[in-house]
Amino acid sequence: MNKGNTILLHNKTECTFTQVSNTFIDEYMPDANGTYVKVYLTLLRLISDSRVNISIEGIADALDLTGKHVTKALSYWEKKGLLVLSRNDTGDIKDITFNTPVKNAEDCAEVKTDEPAVKDINSYTAEDINRITSSEDFIWITNIIEKYMQRTLTPTDIDLVVYLYDSLKFSSDLIFHLYEYCIDKGKKNSKYIQAVALNWAKEGIDTVDKAVTHSTAYDSNYMQIMKTFGLNQPPAPAQKKYIDTWLSYGYDPSMICEACSRTVIATGGANFKYANGIIDHWKKNGIKTPEDLKIADNIHSVKTESVRSGPAPKSQNAKNSFNSYEQRNYTTEDYVSLEQSLLKN
Repeated sequence: MNKGNTILLHNKTECTFTQVSNTFIDEYMPDANGTYVKVYLTLLRLISDSRVNISIEGIADALDLTGKHVTKALSYWEKKGLLVLSRNDTGDIKDITFNTPVKNAEDCAEVKTDEPAVKDINSYTAEDINRITSSEDFIWITNIIEKYMQRTLTPTDIDLVVYLYDSLKFSSDLIFHLYEYCIDKGKKNSKYIQAVALNWAKEGIDTVDKAVTHSTAYDSNYMQIMKTFGLNQPPAPAQKKYIDTWLSYGYDPSMICEACSRTVIATGGANFKYANGIIDHWKKNGIKTPEDLKIADNIHSVKTESVRSGPAPKSQNAKNSFNSYEQRNYTTEDYVSLEQSLLKN
């Protein structure tokens, strides 16, 4: 498989054989394209066999795919958080690192991690980590976090705190609030905490006050949408997945609520699939704002009224047994000529 650009594959899963996580099968595989699953399983096979020098073209040849298909699959798993891809100056993938599959992966849909931070969490050297973790301030922070987590921090936990502290430049207060926020939601895994932190960084959240405001607004969006459906409860995972998708399209909660209201009127209940059809229709037709919707509704109303009014009534000159032949249009000169001919006779 040594064709094209060589990629160095790293193993952080401590596997010595081809092992497929049950979490991957339960949480990730059902929603994934079959080609993407094939690429992921092939990478697992390669790393378990110590065949770490691979290439996009080599994987493509082995699976009878195109290089484009393989690249899309890698990007998909990167977005899902299962792989970390590092690229060189020309944009080619040079390193692939496996992450452990996380249960309830859809919870991370709260955040979007498409945009990389200043420094990748896996790019720190041992020397960097030793330098950062030896500071009194960092030691104090990790001691507090251990009390929050109620356990000793693992190397993965330490790597995350290093990332928050050094790369994202979170203050100690913001780091503490981040862990409090995630633990209150019952989430202690590093992947989820990292995802929330990346979202805060992307949104420019650099103080506890901003984080509180953002979290309150985010949670209120769910409840506003659920109440529009007539449901006074937090969304179930499947419902949350729909809402996260609608928000990811860039729709304001008020527009989503409008789609929910129309759904209730049309179906008589909280039909998320029906509401998703409405929003998909809006998205395809470029309807983003209330003004866009008003214009679209007016056009629809005009078309509906035109259909209801039916075809135009037949003209009194409609063809019958007498005038079913093609009729001639006479001019004034024709009538004068005809009159003179009759007078001569």
